[in-house]
Amino acid sequence: MIAAPIPIDEAERIADLRALEILDTPPEERFDGLVRLASRLFDVPIAYIALVDADRQWFKARCGLTAGQTPRDVSFCGHAVAGRGPFIVPDASRDERFHDNPFVTGEPNIRFYAGIPLAGPAGHNVGTFCIAGPAPRNLDDAELGMLRELAALAQAQLNMLDVIRAQRELIRTKNELLAVKAQLDQELAEAAEYVGSLLPPRMDGPVRTDWRFICSSRLGGDLFGYHWLDADRLAIYLFDVSGHGVGAALMSASVHSMLRRKSPTDALPEEPAEVLAALNRAFPMDENNNKFVSVWYGVYHLGSRLIRYAGAGHPPAIVFSPGETAPLVLAASNLLIGIDPQARYTSAERVLAPGSRLYVFSDGVFEIQRPDGTMLAFEELIDLLAEEARAEGSRVDRVLQRICAIRGSSQLADDFSLLEVELP
Repeated sequence: MIAAPIPIDEAERIADLRALEILDTPPEERFDGLVRLASRLFDVPIAYIALVDADRQWFKARCGLTAGQTPRDVSFCGHAVAGRGPFIVPDASRDERFHDNPFVTGEPNIRFYAGIPLAGPAGHNVGTFCIAGPAPRNLDDAELGMLRELAALAQAQLNMLDVIRAQRELIRTKNELLAVKAQLDQELAEAAEYVGSLLPPRMDGPVRTDWRFICSSRLGGDLFGYHWLDADRLAIYLFDVSGHGVGAALMSASVHSMLRRKSPTDALPEEPAEVLAALNRAFPMDENNNKFVSVWYGVYHLGSRLIRYAGAGHPPAIVFSPGETAPLVLAASNLLIGIDPQARYTSAERVLAPGSRLYVFSDGVFEIQRPDGTMLAFEELIDLLAEEARAEGSRVDRVLQRICAIRGSSQLADDFSLLEVELP
């Protein structure tokens, strides 16, 4: 008996076999059916799919054999995997390599053997598709063609294991991603709920307020508020951090926290220019992921009806007073917060008539594109606000409805923040 030669690519061949992760797996009908078919087609009692490991041949499927594996050094398949094409032994009893092989001299008394090498995912021979019988025999070209076709089916099924494993890995990865997404969705929902909790309660006297706040995404950069500095002075503010998402929302919450303090850092809260300057020092772009902030900030004094205000790259506030046909535009524009640490800010002031209605808003209220591609002009928004300011009921709701109608959709492209303050 002559032992099979060790292939020159033995290390790679074994690695290719192990990559299949199929050794010692349970029987599978897709392989068993192929060997049964081969046994019937070629009228032989033995057909099998053997995988040649380092020191054994293991049968993934077998017909006519009782053992589940045999030593490699007595295997016919060890010779087959060392070659590139079909390995045919017409009469093993007359072949010097096998005449004294225990499977020739004893059960199952093999005389005829034909094996086609099976390649693994990297192209190395990992096993064979074989037929064998107790009588000498050869294969004609048609029979050899059929055996090649069956072997090709077996090889496809073997390498399908890679696909199945990849599919399982994709499913596992998908499930992990879905779990992460669910967790992120939950965290985003909690973050959105937190931002919502920062919005002020509506006031119902002596100052009355109403507002609408809609994020174009789960989290945005808009936020606003108002609070009493003392018994006679009300601070009112609305700001917009550039961008959307978690980063913008986190910075927005930080700005809001600073404005809620009675004295933001070293600024006097009743002096809008000082408040904006303090914000500008606290939130430089180069320390906040290149984000900047636009702000409108005002302080209304109940006794004198004087409002002092300042803006930093933000749309002006609009005031509608009883008996006045033209609105009052409260514009005191300065540089955006975060652009220049040395920027100077100035305030302005006006006395407002009793019963005036003040509207403060973000640019998402008027930077609206119509279905035909044209943009809503700022002057059109003022006219729209003027119409609603003279009406009763929920004016901010009607403004929102009209803006959506102009856009042709209830889905807004930017955050929508509109604050109405009715002054005594």
